[in-house]
Amino acid sequence: MADNKAGAIHLVVLTPTRKLVDVRCDDVSFPSTLGRLQILPHHAALVCQVGTGVLFYNHEGVTTFLSVSGGVADVSNDTVTLLADVAELAIQIDVPRAEQQLTRAQAVLSGKTAADVETAQQKEAKAIARLEAATMHSGARRT
Repeated sequence: MADNKAGAIHLVVLTPTRKLVDVRCDDVSFPSTLGRLQILPHHAALVCQVGTGVLFYNHEGVTTFLSVSGGVADVSNDTVTLLADVAELAIQIDVPRAEQQLTRAQAVLSGKTAADVETAQQKEAKAIARLEAATMHSGARRT
């Protein structure tokens, strides 16, 4: 592990199939089911459910973005561990595919078939999170 100058928080993001992130960083922000959380060094210990949205972390002036959805987060001893159901680095998001997924989910929602609404809402939220992460990544790289 690096010393505190290389980042005060250890962030690990795991999915059921792989380790996506294992890095030291300055701070972490991610969606929980109760709202957005920002984790700074020496944050109190907590365990919470991960929501659907954009996770980002900062390290030496560079911000990295991920799309996340579902799972559990554990914060303790300056370590943030996310066991995410779904997570994707913004740089790897296929934007046209995410846009198609959003369009399909919104089409189902406009039909308002009760059985399809919950699933479509989940798909819509995931597609929006992917597009937001990709857009934030693109904007961060231009500055």
